Amino acid sequence: MSTHDLETQRHSASHILATAVLELFPDAKLGTGPATETGFFYDFLLPRALTPEDLKKIEEKMREIIKANYPFEKAVINIDTAVEKFGSLGQLYKVELLEDLKDEGEKEVSVYHSGPFVDLCRGPHVDSTGEIPAQGMKLDRMSGAYWKSDEKRDQMQRIYGLLFEDKKALKKYLADREEAKKRDHRVLGKELDLFSFSDMVGSGLPLWSPKGTVLRTQLQNRLTEISSKYDMLPVTIPHIGKRILYETSGHAQKFGDELLTVHSHYDTFCLKPVNCPHHTQIYASRPRSYRDLPLRYMESTMQYRDEKPGEIGGLTRVRSITCDDGHVFCRVDQIEEEAKRIAKIIEEFYTPLGLFGNHWVSLSVRDPKTPDAYVGEPKDWDMAESMLEKISNDFSLNAKRVEGEAAIYGPKLDYMFKDSLGREWQLATIQIDFAMPKRFKLSYTETDGSAQTPVMIHRAILGSYERFLAILIEHYAGAFPLWLSPVQVVVLPVSEKFLDYAKSVVEKLKSAGIRTELHGEDESLGKRIRIAEKQKTPLIAVVGEREVASETLAIRQRSDIELFGSEPVSLDEFRGKVQKEM
Repeated sequence: MSTHDLETQRHSASHILATAVLELFPDAKLGTGPATETGFFYDFLLPRALTPEDLKKIEEKMREIIKANYPFEKAVINIDTAVEKFGSLGQLYKVELLEDLKDEGEKEVSVYHSGPFVDLCRGPHVDSTGEIPAQGMKLDRMSGAYWKSDEKRDQMQRIYGLLFEDKKALKKYLADREEAKKRDHRVLGKELDLFSFSDMVGSGLPLWSPKGTVLRTQLQNRLTEISSKYDMLPVTIPHIGKRILYETSGHAQKFGDELLTVHSHYDTFCLKPVNCPHHTQIYASRPRSYRDLPLRYMESTMQYRDEKPGEIGGLTRVRSITCDDGHVFCRVDQIEEEAKRIAKIIEEFYTPLGLFGNHWVSLSVRDPKTPDAYVGEPKDWDMAESMLEKISNDFSLNAKRVEGEAAIYGPKLDYMFKDSLGREWQLATIQIDFAMPKRFKLSYTETDGSAQTPVMIHRAILGSYERFLAILIEHYAGAFPLWLSPVQVVVLPVSEKFLDYAKSVVEKLKSAGIRTELHGEDESLGKRIRIAEKQKTPLIAVVGEREVASETLAIRQRSDIELFGSEPVSLDEFRGKVQKEM
Protein backbone atom coordinates (compact mmCIF):
# COMPACT_ATOMS: atom_id res chain seq x y z
CA MET A 1 0.00 0.00 0.00
CA SER A 2 1.47 3.36 -1.05
CA THR A 3 1.76 6.16 1.49
CA HIS A 4 1.77 8.73 -1.33
CA ASP A 5 -1.28 10.68 -2.45
CA LEU A 6 -3.22 9.74 -5.56
CA GLU A 7 -1.87 12.65 -7.61
CA THR A 8 1.70 11.46 -7.00
CA GLN A 9 0.70 7.91 -7.98
CA ARG A 10 -0.93 9.20 -11.16
CA HIS A 11 2.12 11.20 -12.16
CA SER A 12 4.33 8.19 -11.47
CA ALA A 13 2.02 6.07 -13.64
CA SER A 14 2.67 8.42 -16.58
CA HIS A 15 6.38 7.46 -16.33
CA ILE A 16 5.40 3.79 -16.35
CA LEU A 17 3.30 4.45 -19.46
CA ALA A 18 6.31 6.05 -21.18
CA THR A 19 8.50 3.12 -20.13
CA ALA A 20 6.03 0.65 -21.67
CA VAL A 21 5.72 2.60 -24.91
CA LEU A 22 9.50 2.80 -25.31
CA GLU A 23 9.85 -0.95 -24.80
CA LEU A 24 7.26 -1.62 -27.52
CA PHE A 25 8.29 1.31 -29.79
CA PRO A 26 12.03 1.98 -29.20
CA ASP A 27 12.02 4.89 -31.70
CA ALA A 28 9.26 6.76 -29.87
CA LYS A 29 9.95 10.43 -29.08
CA LEU A 30 8.69 11.57 -25.69
CA GLY A 31 6.70 14.72 -25.06
CA THR A 32 5.32 15.40 -21.59
CA GLY A 33 3.17 13.37 -19.21
CA PRO A 34 1.37 14.97 -16.26
CA ALA A 35 -1.24 13.71 -13.82
CA THR A 36 -4.90 14.57 -14.47
CA GLU A 37 -8.00 14.69 -12.26
CA THR A 38 -8.75 11.03 -13.07
CA GLY A 39 -5.39 9.58 -14.04
CA PHE A 40 -2.58 10.61 -16.36
CA PHE A 41 -1.51 11.01 -19.99
CA TYR A 42 1.67 11.11 -22.03
CA ASP A 43 2.37 12.48 -25.53
CA PHE A 44 4.44 10.53 -28.05
CA LEU A 45 5.70 10.92 -31.59
CA LEU A 46 5.43 7.37 -32.97
CA PRO A 47 6.32 5.69 -36.28
CA ARG A 48 2.65 4.80 -36.90
CA ALA A 49 -0.86 5.45 -35.63
CA LEU A 50 -1.78 3.41 -32.57
CA THR A 51 -4.68 0.95 -32.61
CA PRO A 52 -6.93 -0.26 -29.77
CA GLU A 53 -4.94 -3.50 -29.86
CA ASP A 54 -1.76 -1.50 -29.19
CA LEU A 55 -3.43 0.04 -26.15
CA LYS A 56 -4.06 -3.44 -24.70
CA LYS A 57 -0.40 -4.43 -25.25
CA ILE A 58 0.86 -1.20 -23.65
CA GLU A 59 -1.35 -1.77 -20.61
CA GLU A 60 -0.08 -5.34 -20.25
CA LYS A 61 3.49 -4.06 -20.40
CA MET A 62 2.67 -1.43 -17.73
CA ARG A 63 1.43 -4.17 -15.41
CA GLU A 64 4.73 -6.03 -15.91
CA ILE A 65 6.66 -2.88 -14.98
CA ILE A 66 4.51 -2.35 -11.87
CA LYS A 67 5.14 -5.98 -10.87
CA ALA A 68 8.92 -5.54 -11.39
CA ASN A 69 8.82 -2.93 -8.58
CA TYR A 70 11.58 -0.70 -9.97
CA PRO A 71 12.59 2.07 -7.53
CA PHE A 72 12.12 5.72 -8.57
CA GLU A 73 15.54 7.31 -8.08
CA LYS A 74 16.08 11.07 -8.29
CA ALA A 75 19.28 12.68 -9.52
CA VAL A 76 20.08 16.40 -9.83
CA ILE A 77 22.45 17.03 -12.72
CA ASN A 78 24.02 19.93 -14.59
CA ILE A 79 21.66 21.16 -17.32
CA ASP A 80 24.33 20.81 -20.05
CA THR A 81 24.91 17.23 -18.94
CA ALA A 82 21.15 16.66 -19.23
CA VAL A 83 21.09 18.13 -22.77
CA GLU A 84 23.91 15.77 -23.77
CA LYS A 85 22.22 12.79 -22.09
CA PHE A 86 18.78 13.23 -23.70
CA GLY A 87 20.37 14.20 -27.00
CA SER A 88 22.26 10.89 -27.06
CA LEU A 89 18.93 9.11 -26.44
CA GLY A 90 17.41 10.87 -29.45
CA GLN A 91 14.81 12.60 -27.24
CA LEU A 92 14.78 15.95 -29.05
CA TYR A 93 11.63 17.26 -27.35
CA LYS A 94 13.32 16.82 -23.97
CA VAL A 95 16.36 18.67 -25.31
CA GLU A 96 14.06 21.52 -26.40
CA LEU A 97 12.54 21.72 -22.93
CA LEU A 98 16.02 21.80 -21.42
CA GLU A 99 17.10 24.60 -23.77
CA ASP A 100 14.00 26.56 -22.65
CA LEU A 101 15.06 26.09 -19.02
CA LYS A 102 18.59 27.26 -19.86
CA ASP A 103 17.14 30.44 -21.40
CA GLU A 104 15.28 31.01 -18.10
CA GLY A 105 18.60 30.81 -16.23
CA GLU A 106 18.35 27.28 -14.80
CA LYS A 107 21.72 25.62 -14.06
CA GLU A 108 20.59 22.23 -12.80
CA VAL A 109 17.61 19.94 -13.39
CA SER A 110 16.27 16.80 -11.79
CA VAL A 111 15.84 13.49 -13.59
CA TYR A 112 14.17 10.30 -12.38
CA HIS A 113 15.32 6.75 -13.14
CA SER A 114 12.89 3.84 -12.85
CA GLY A 115 14.32 0.57 -14.14
CA PRO A 116 15.36 1.03 -17.79
CA PHE A 117 13.67 4.44 -18.06
CA VAL A 118 14.91 7.95 -17.36
CA ASP A 119 12.89 11.16 -17.67
CA LEU A 120 13.31 14.86 -17.09
CA CYS A 121 10.98 15.64 -14.18
CA ARG A 122 10.57 17.78 -11.05
CA GLY A 123 8.71 14.98 -9.24
CA PRO A 124 7.69 13.92 -6.71
CA HIS A 125 7.12 10.20 -7.32
CA VAL A 126 6.22 7.10 -5.37
CA ASP A 127 9.14 5.09 -3.99
CA SER A 128 8.81 2.31 -6.56
CA THR A 129 6.64 1.21 -9.49
CA GLY A 130 5.11 -1.51 -7.30
CA GLU A 131 3.25 1.16 -5.32
CA ILE A 132 0.94 1.89 -8.25
CA PRO A 133 -2.49 0.23 -7.63
CA ALA A 134 -2.61 -1.90 -10.78
CA GLN A 135 -6.18 -3.04 -10.12
CA GLY A 136 -7.29 0.59 -10.22
CA MET A 137 -5.48 1.34 -13.50
CA LYS A 138 -6.78 1.26 -17.06
CA LEU A 139 -5.60 2.80 -20.32
CA ASP A 140 -8.59 4.74 -21.51
CA ARG A 141 -8.27 6.35 -24.91
CA MET A 142 -6.05 8.07 -27.47
CA SER A 143 -6.17 11.46 -29.15
CA GLY A 144 -4.04 13.82 -31.19
CA ALA A 145 -2.09 16.63 -29.52
CA TYR A 146 0.24 19.27 -30.93
CA TRP A 147 3.63 19.67 -29.34
CA LYS A 148 3.40 22.55 -26.85
CA SER A 149 -0.25 22.98 -27.93
CA ASP A 150 0.99 24.78 -31.05
CA GLU A 151 -0.85 23.73 -34.21
CA LYS A 152 2.21 24.71 -36.24
CA ARG A 153 4.32 22.10 -34.42
CA ASP A 154 4.41 18.30 -34.68
CA GLN A 155 1.21 16.40 -34.07
CA MET A 156 1.75 13.74 -31.44
CA GLN A 157 -0.35 10.87 -30.12
CA ARG A 158 -1.66 11.27 -26.60
CA ILE A 159 -2.48 8.18 -24.51
CA TYR A 160 -4.81 8.72 -21.57
CA GLY A 161 -4.90 6.44 -18.55
CA LEU A 162 -7.19 6.18 -15.54
CA LEU A 163 -5.89 5.52 -12.05
CA PHE A 164 -7.87 5.16 -8.82
CA GLU A 165 -7.03 3.75 -5.41
CA ASP A 166 -8.53 0.34 -6.16
CA LYS A 167 -10.69 -1.68 -8.56
CA LYS A 168 -13.92 -0.63 -6.84
CA ALA A 169 -13.18 3.08 -7.27
CA LEU A 170 -12.25 2.54 -10.92
CA LYS A 171 -15.49 0.64 -11.58
CA LYS A 172 -17.51 3.38 -9.90
CA TYR A 173 -15.86 6.06 -12.01
CA LEU A 174 -16.52 4.11 -15.23
CA ALA A 175 -20.16 3.54 -14.23
CA ASP A 176 -20.60 7.24 -13.38
CA ARG A 177 -19.06 8.19 -16.71
CA GLU A 178 -21.48 5.95 -18.59
CA GLU A 179 -24.35 7.54 -16.70
CA ALA A 180 -22.97 10.98 -17.55
CA LYS A 181 -22.97 10.03 -21.25
CA LYS A 182 -26.67 9.18 -21.01
CA ARG A 183 -27.26 12.55 -19.36
CA ASP A 184 -25.13 14.53 -21.82
CA HIS A 185 -26.94 17.86 -22.24
CA ARG A 186 -26.04 17.96 -25.94
CA VAL A 187 -27.86 14.68 -26.53
CA LEU A 188 -30.82 15.40 -24.25
CA GLY A 189 -31.09 18.95 -25.56
CA LYS A 190 -31.75 17.54 -29.02
CA GLU A 191 -34.02 14.71 -27.86
CA LEU A 192 -36.14 17.05 -25.72
CA ASP A 193 -36.09 19.84 -28.34
CA LEU A 194 -34.57 22.43 -26.02
CA PHE A 195 -31.88 24.07 -28.16
CA SER A 196 -29.94 23.71 -31.40
CA PHE A 197 -26.98 25.13 -33.30
CA SER A 198 -26.74 26.28 -36.90
CA ASP A 199 -23.64 26.50 -39.09
CA MET A 200 -25.24 29.50 -40.80
CA VAL A 201 -25.62 31.30 -37.45
CA GLY A 202 -22.20 30.22 -36.17
CA SER A 203 -20.63 27.91 -33.61
CA GLY A 204 -21.11 28.74 -29.95
CA LEU A 205 -24.35 30.63 -30.65
CA PRO A 206 -27.22 28.49 -29.29
CA LEU A 207 -30.76 28.80 -30.64
CA TRP A 208 -33.41 28.14 -28.00
CA SER A 209 -36.63 26.36 -28.99
CA PRO A 210 -39.97 27.19 -27.31
CA LYS A 211 -39.40 24.43 -24.73
CA GLY A 212 -35.86 25.56 -23.97
CA THR A 213 -37.08 29.13 -23.69
CA VAL A 214 -39.60 28.02 -21.06
CA LEU A 215 -36.69 26.73 -18.96
CA ARG A 216 -34.80 30.02 -19.29
CA THR A 217 -37.91 32.09 -18.57
CA GLN A 218 -38.91 30.05 -15.53
CA LEU A 219 -35.43 30.38 -14.03
CA GLN A 220 -35.34 34.11 -14.74
CA ASN A 221 -38.81 34.64 -13.30
CA ARG A 222 -37.91 32.67 -10.18
CA LEU A 223 -34.68 34.64 -9.77
CA THR A 224 -36.45 37.98 -10.32
CA GLU A 225 -39.20 37.05 -7.86
CA ILE A 226 -36.72 36.20 -5.11
CA SER A 227 -34.39 39.14 -5.82
CA SER A 228 -37.24 41.67 -5.80
CA LYS A 229 -38.00 40.64 -2.19
CA TYR A 230 -34.55 42.01 -1.35
CA ASP A 231 -35.08 45.24 -3.33
CA MET A 232 -32.88 44.42 -6.32
CA LEU A 233 -33.86 46.84 -9.12
CA PRO A 234 -34.05 45.61 -12.74
CA VAL A 235 -32.00 47.61 -15.26
CA THR A 236 -31.41 47.22 -19.00
CA ILE A 237 -28.21 47.93 -20.90
CA PRO A 238 -27.21 47.75 -24.61
CA HIS A 239 -25.20 44.89 -26.09
CA ILE A 240 -22.36 47.13 -27.28
CA GLY A 241 -20.15 49.83 -25.82
CA LYS A 242 -17.13 51.94 -26.78
CA ARG A 243 -13.76 50.33 -26.26
CA ILE A 244 -12.79 53.03 -23.75
CA LEU A 245 -15.44 51.64 -21.38
CA TYR A 246 -13.62 48.30 -21.21
CA GLU A 247 -10.18 49.90 -21.23
CA THR A 248 -11.16 51.90 -18.15
CA SER A 249 -12.54 48.81 -16.41
CA GLY A 250 -9.51 46.73 -17.40
CA HIS A 251 -11.52 44.13 -19.32
CA ALA A 252 -10.01 45.12 -22.69
CA GLN A 253 -6.62 44.05 -21.37
CA LYS A 254 -7.98 40.98 -19.62
CA PHE A 255 -9.92 39.56 -22.57
CA GLY A 256 -7.62 40.82 -25.36
CA ASP A 257 -8.39 38.91 -28.55
CA GLU A 258 -11.64 37.60 -27.09
CA LEU A 259 -13.21 41.04 -27.57
CA LEU A 260 -15.57 41.18 -30.57
CA THR A 261 -15.44 44.51 -32.43
CA VAL A 262 -18.32 46.16 -34.32
CA HIS A 263 -17.58 48.92 -36.86
CA SER A 264 -20.36 51.35 -37.66
CA HIS A 265 -20.20 54.15 -40.24
CA TYR A 266 -19.39 56.60 -37.47
CA ASP A 267 -17.72 54.77 -34.61
CA THR A 268 -16.18 51.54 -33.36
CA PHE A 269 -17.78 49.48 -30.58
CA CYS A 270 -17.20 46.23 -28.75
CA LEU A 271 -19.82 43.60 -28.09
CA LYS A 272 -19.89 43.67 -24.31
CA PRO A 273 -17.74 40.91 -22.74
CA VAL A 274 -19.14 41.74 -19.26
CA ASN A 275 -21.95 43.89 -17.86
CA CYS A 276 -20.47 45.57 -14.79
CA PRO A 277 -18.87 48.56 -16.62
CA HIS A 278 -22.30 49.49 -18.05
CA HIS A 279 -23.83 49.34 -14.59
CA THR A 280 -21.21 51.77 -13.29
CA GLN A 281 -22.42 54.25 -15.89
CA ILE A 282 -26.02 54.00 -14.66
CA TYR A 283 -24.67 54.86 -11.22
CA ALA A 284 -22.58 57.71 -12.68
CA SER A 285 -25.50 59.19 -14.65
CA ARG A 286 -26.49 61.52 -11.78
CA PRO A 287 -25.11 62.85 -8.48
CA ARG A 288 -25.47 60.38 -5.59
CA SER A 289 -25.85 61.02 -1.88
CA TYR A 290 -25.27 58.72 1.09
CA ARG A 291 -29.09 58.67 1.32
CA ASP A 292 -29.29 56.93 -2.09
CA LEU A 293 -27.17 54.01 -1.00
CA PRO A 294 -27.31 51.11 -1.29
CA LEU A 295 -28.30 50.94 -4.97
CA ARG A 296 -28.99 47.40 -6.13
CA TYR A 297 -29.05 46.68 -9.89
CA MET A 298 -29.83 43.36 -11.57
CA GLU A 299 -30.55 42.00 -15.03
CA SER A 300 -30.24 38.90 -17.18
CA THR A 301 -28.53 39.93 -20.38
CA MET A 302 -26.30 38.58 -23.10
CA GLN A 303 -22.58 39.21 -23.36
CA TYR A 304 -20.11 38.01 -25.98
CA ARG A 305 -16.59 36.60 -26.18
CA ASP A 306 -14.70 35.36 -29.22
CA GLU A 307 -13.86 31.91 -27.91
CA LYS A 308 -11.51 29.73 -29.94
CA PRO A 309 -13.49 27.28 -32.14
CA GLY A 310 -11.67 24.28 -30.67
CA GLU A 311 -12.72 25.28 -27.13
CA ILE A 312 -16.43 25.71 -27.89
CA GLY A 313 -18.66 22.82 -26.84
CA GLY A 314 -22.38 22.43 -26.16
CA LEU A 315 -23.72 25.02 -23.74
CA THR A 316 -20.76 25.00 -21.36
CA ARG A 317 -18.49 27.12 -23.61
CA VAL A 318 -20.32 29.50 -25.95
CA ARG A 319 -19.79 32.85 -27.65
CA SER A 320 -23.12 34.39 -26.60
CA ILE A 321 -23.45 34.14 -22.81
CA THR A 322 -26.64 35.12 -21.02
CA CYS A 323 -25.56 36.23 -17.58
CA ASP A 324 -27.57 36.71 -14.44
CA ASP A 325 -25.76 39.79 -13.28
CA GLY A 326 -26.22 42.02 -10.28
CA HIS A 327 -24.26 44.86 -8.70
CA VAL A 328 -24.73 46.66 -5.42
CA PHE A 329 -23.23 50.11 -4.88
CA CYS A 330 -22.94 50.84 -1.17
CA ARG A 331 -20.98 52.42 1.67
CA VAL A 332 -18.31 50.44 3.50
CA ASP A 333 -20.52 50.12 6.58
CA GLN A 334 -23.27 48.54 4.42
CA ILE A 335 -21.14 45.78 2.87
CA GLU A 336 -21.84 43.04 5.40
CA GLU A 337 -25.61 43.51 5.36
CA GLU A 338 -25.70 43.59 1.54
CA ALA A 339 -23.57 40.45 1.22
CA LYS A 340 -25.85 38.64 3.68
CA ARG A 341 -28.90 39.62 1.60
CA ILE A 342 -27.26 38.07 -1.46
CA ALA A 343 -26.48 34.91 0.54
CA LYS A 344 -30.19 34.67 1.38
CA ILE A 345 -31.14 34.98 -2.30
CA ILE A 346 -28.71 32.16 -3.14
CA GLU A 347 -30.24 29.91 -0.49
CA GLU A 348 -33.82 30.63 -1.60
CA PHE A 349 -32.99 30.06 -5.28
CA TYR A 350 -31.11 26.77 -4.90
CA THR A 351 -33.32 25.12 -2.29
CA PRO A 352 -36.26 24.20 -4.63
CA LEU A 353 -33.72 22.88 -7.14
CA GLY A 354 -32.56 20.36 -4.55
CA LEU A 355 -28.99 21.65 -4.70
CA PHE A 356 -28.71 23.73 -1.53
CA GLY A 357 -27.16 21.75 1.30
CA ASN A 358 -25.07 19.60 -1.01
CA HIS A 359 -22.48 22.32 -1.42
CA TRP A 360 -19.53 24.09 0.15
CA VAL A 361 -18.30 27.68 -0.01
CA SER A 362 -14.85 28.89 -1.03
CA LEU A 363 -13.41 32.10 0.38
CA SER A 364 -11.43 32.89 -2.77
CA VAL A 365 -8.56 35.24 -1.92
CA ARG A 366 -5.34 36.56 -3.46
CA ASP A 367 -2.27 34.49 -4.08
CA PRO A 368 0.35 36.37 -2.03
CA LYS A 369 3.06 35.17 -4.42
CA THR A 370 1.54 37.05 -7.40
CA PRO A 371 0.43 40.49 -6.14
CA ASP A 372 0.72 42.00 -9.65
CA ALA A 373 -2.09 39.75 -10.88
CA TYR A 374 -4.66 41.85 -8.99
CA VAL A 375 -6.04 45.37 -9.35
CA GLY A 376 -6.52 47.70 -6.38
CA GLU A 377 -4.85 48.74 -3.15
CA PRO A 378 -3.59 46.10 -0.67
CA LYS A 379 -5.42 47.74 2.26
CA ASP A 380 -8.72 47.45 0.35
CA TRP A 381 -8.03 43.79 -0.35
CA ASP A 382 -7.22 43.18 3.31
CA MET A 383 -10.51 44.79 4.36
CA ALA A 384 -12.57 42.91 1.74
CA GLU A 385 -11.07 39.52 2.65
CA SER A 386 -11.64 40.18 6.35
CA MET A 387 -15.27 41.20 5.72
CA LEU A 388 -16.03 38.10 3.65
CA GLU A 389 -14.55 35.90 6.35
CA LYS A 390 -16.81 37.59 8.93
CA ILE A 391 -19.85 37.19 6.65
CA SER A 392 -19.02 33.49 6.27
CA ASN A 393 -18.87 33.09 10.05
CA ASP A 394 -22.00 35.15 10.77
CA PHE A 395 -24.03 33.32 8.13
CA SER A 396 -22.59 29.87 9.01
CA LEU A 397 -21.23 29.39 5.49
CA ASN A 398 -18.07 27.69 6.84
CA ALA A 399 -16.12 28.98 3.86
CA LYS A 400 -12.74 27.36 3.17
CA ARG A 401 -9.97 29.85 2.41
CA VAL A 402 -8.54 29.15 -1.07
CA GLU A 403 -5.58 31.25 -2.22
CA GLY A 404 -5.28 32.30 -5.86
CA GLU A 405 -8.98 32.00 -6.75
CA ALA A 406 -9.93 35.67 -6.26
CA ALA A 407 -11.12 37.76 -9.20
CA ILE A 408 -8.74 40.46 -10.43
CA TYR A 409 -10.83 43.15 -8.67
CA GLY A 410 -11.48 41.52 -5.36
CA PRO A 411 -12.00 38.46 -3.16
CA LYS A 412 -15.24 36.51 -3.30
CA LEU A 413 -17.37 33.81 -1.77
CA ASP A 414 -17.85 31.07 -4.39
CA TYR A 415 -20.61 28.50 -3.89
CA MET A 416 -19.54 25.03 -5.08
CA PHE A 417 -22.55 22.79 -5.77
CA LYS A 418 -22.57 19.03 -6.38
CA ASP A 419 -24.87 17.54 -9.00
CA SER A 420 -26.54 14.12 -8.89
CA LEU A 421 -23.37 12.49 -10.27
CA GLY A 422 -21.20 14.03 -7.57
CA ARG A 423 -19.55 16.49 -9.95
CA GLU A 424 -18.70 19.87 -8.47
CA TRP A 425 -19.64 23.17 -10.13
CA GLN A 426 -18.85 26.74 -9.12
CA LEU A 427 -22.11 28.66 -9.63
CA ALA A 428 -23.13 31.49 -7.29
CA THR A 429 -20.66 34.15 -6.16
CA ILE A 430 -20.44 37.26 -3.95
CA GLN A 431 -17.47 39.54 -4.74
CA ILE A 432 -16.37 42.73 -2.97
CA ASP A 433 -14.75 45.23 -5.34
CA PHE A 434 -13.09 48.46 -4.15
CA ALA A 435 -11.11 48.91 -7.38
CA MET A 436 -13.62 49.38 -10.22
CA PRO A 437 -15.53 52.30 -8.62
CA LYS A 438 -12.18 54.07 -8.25
CA ARG A 439 -11.24 53.35 -11.88
CA PHE A 440 -14.52 54.96 -13.01
CA LYS A 441 -14.23 57.79 -10.44
CA LEU A 442 -17.63 56.99 -8.94
CA SER A 443 -18.60 59.03 -5.91
CA TYR A 444 -21.34 59.95 -3.47
CA THR A 445 -21.73 62.87 -1.05
CA GLU A 446 -21.24 61.92 2.59
CA THR A 447 -23.04 63.53 5.56
CA ASP A 448 -20.20 66.02 6.02
CA GLY A 449 -20.39 67.07 2.36
CA SER A 450 -17.22 65.23 1.33
CA ALA A 451 -17.02 63.12 -1.83
CA GLN A 452 -16.54 59.43 -1.10
CA THR A 453 -16.08 56.37 -3.33
CA PRO A 454 -18.74 53.65 -3.10
CA VAL A 455 -17.96 49.96 -2.87
CA MET A 456 -19.23 47.64 -5.60
CA ILE A 457 -20.50 44.14 -4.77
CA HIS A 458 -20.76 41.83 -7.77
CA ARG A 459 -23.28 39.04 -7.39
CA ALA A 460 -24.17 36.08 -9.59
CA ILE A 461 -26.83 33.63 -8.50
CA LEU A 462 -26.90 31.14 -11.37
CA GLY A 463 -24.12 32.71 -13.46
CA SER A 464 -24.48 31.88 -17.15
CA TYR A 465 -27.91 30.58 -18.16
CA GLU A 466 -26.29 28.43 -20.85
CA ARG A 467 -23.84 26.71 -18.52
CA PHE A 468 -26.40 26.52 -15.71
CA LEU A 469 -28.94 24.79 -17.96
CA ALA A 470 -26.30 22.35 -19.21
CA ILE A 471 -25.69 21.43 -15.55
CA LEU A 472 -29.42 21.19 -14.75
CA ILE A 473 -30.21 19.05 -17.82
CA GLU A 474 -27.54 16.56 -16.75
CA HIS A 475 -28.37 16.82 -13.04
CA TYR A 476 -32.02 15.89 -13.68
CA ALA A 477 -31.29 13.74 -16.77
CA GLY A 478 -33.92 15.92 -18.48
CA ALA A 479 -36.63 15.03 -15.90
CA PHE A 480 -37.11 18.55 -14.54
CA PRO A 481 -39.15 19.34 -11.41
CA LEU A 482 -42.80 20.02 -12.13
CA TRP A 483 -42.48 23.82 -11.65
CA LEU A 484 -39.60 23.98 -14.17
CA SER A 485 -40.69 21.38 -16.74
CA PRO A 486 -41.37 22.91 -20.21
CA VAL A 487 -44.48 20.74 -20.55
CA GLN A 488 -46.09 19.84 -17.24
CA VAL A 489 -49.08 17.83 -18.43
CA VAL A 490 -49.82 15.87 -21.62
CA VAL A 491 -53.48 14.99 -22.21
CA LEU A 492 -54.12 11.81 -24.22
CA PRO A 493 -57.60 10.86 -25.48
CA VAL A 494 -57.98 7.07 -25.80
CA SER A 495 -59.52 7.60 -29.25
CA GLU A 496 -60.85 10.37 -31.47
CA LYS A 497 -64.35 10.23 -29.99
CA PHE A 498 -62.98 11.54 -26.68
CA LEU A 499 -61.09 14.40 -28.36
CA ASP A 500 -63.59 17.14 -27.47
CA TYR A 501 -63.40 16.33 -23.76
CA ALA A 502 -59.58 16.20 -23.97
CA LYS A 503 -59.55 19.64 -25.60
CA SER A 504 -61.75 21.11 -22.85
CA VAL A 505 -59.37 19.67 -20.22
CA VAL A 506 -56.38 21.26 -21.99
CA GLU A 507 -58.12 24.67 -22.13
CA LYS A 508 -58.98 24.62 -18.42
CA LEU A 509 -55.47 23.57 -17.40
CA LYS A 510 -53.87 26.22 -19.59
CA SER A 511 -56.18 28.90 -18.19
CA ALA A 512 -54.93 27.86 -14.72
CA GLY A 513 -51.33 28.55 -15.82
CA ILE A 514 -50.40 24.87 -16.22
CA ARG A 515 -48.24 24.16 -19.28
CA THR A 516 -50.28 21.54 -21.11
CA GLU A 517 -50.16 19.79 -24.51
CA LEU A 518 -52.75 17.67 -26.30
CA HIS A 519 -51.44 14.59 -28.10
CA GLY A 520 -54.43 13.37 -30.09
CA GLU A 521 -52.60 11.93 -33.07
CA ASP A 522 -53.65 8.78 -34.91
CA GLU A 523 -50.91 6.73 -33.22
CA SER A 524 -51.96 4.06 -30.72
CA LEU A 525 -52.45 5.14 -27.12
CA GLY A 526 -49.52 2.97 -26.00
CA LYS A 527 -47.17 4.64 -28.46
CA ARG A 528 -48.32 8.13 -27.43
CA ILE A 529 -47.73 7.25 -23.77
CA ARG A 530 -44.21 6.03 -24.60
CA ILE A 531 -43.47 9.25 -26.51
CA ALA A 532 -44.68 11.39 -23.59
CA GLU A 533 -42.60 9.34 -21.14
CA LYS A 534 -39.52 9.62 -23.34
CA GLN A 535 -40.02 13.40 -23.27
CA LYS A 536 -39.79 13.15 -19.44
CA THR A 537 -43.31 14.59 -19.04
CA PRO A 538 -44.15 14.81 -15.31
CA LEU A 539 -47.90 14.08 -15.64
CA ILE A 540 -49.91 12.25 -18.32
CA ALA A 541 -53.70 12.56 -18.19
CA VAL A 542 -55.53 9.81 -20.12
CA VAL A 543 -59.22 10.32 -20.94
CA GLY A 544 -61.57 7.62 -22.18
CA GLU A 545 -65.18 6.61 -21.78
CA ARG A 546 -65.04 6.27 -17.98
CA GLU A 547 -63.33 9.65 -17.56
CA VAL A 548 -65.75 11.46 -19.86
CA ALA A 549 -68.74 9.98 -18.02
CA SER A 550 -67.41 10.93 -14.57
CA GLU A 551 -65.59 14.11 -15.65
CA THR A 552 -62.32 12.77 -14.25
CA LEU A 553 -58.76 12.08 -15.44
CA ALA A 554 -56.70 8.88 -15.26
CA ILE A 555 -53.23 10.02 -14.20
CA ARG A 556 -49.83 8.49 -14.98
CA GLN A 557 -47.06 10.27 -13.08
CA ARG A 558 -43.29 10.15 -13.44
CA SER A 559 -41.56 7.96 -10.86
CA ASP A 560 -40.20 10.95 -8.88
CA ILE A 561 -43.66 12.55 -8.51
CA GLU A 562 -46.15 11.36 -5.90
CA LEU A 563 -49.22 13.56 -6.18
CA PHE A 564 -51.92 11.06 -7.12
CA GLY A 565 -53.00 7.50 -6.39
CA SER A 566 -54.17 4.91 -8.88
CA GLU A 567 -57.81 6.05 -8.97
CA PRO A 568 -59.12 8.68 -11.43
CA VAL A 569 -59.29 12.23 -10.05
CA SER A 570 -61.62 15.11 -10.81
CA LEU A 571 -60.33 17.91 -12.99
CA ASP A 572 -60.66 20.41 -10.11
CA GLU A 573 -58.66 18.19 -7.74
CA PHE A 574 -56.00 17.59 -10.38
CA ARG A 575 -55.71 21.29 -11.20
CA GLY A 576 -55.54 22.26 -7.52
CA LYS A 577 -52.82 19.77 -6.61
CA VAL A 578 -50.68 20.69 -9.63
CA GLN A 579 -50.99 24.42 -8.86
CA LYS A 580 -50.04 23.82 -5.23
CA GLU A 581 -47.01 21.74 -6.23
CA MET A 582 -45.93 24.44 -8.71
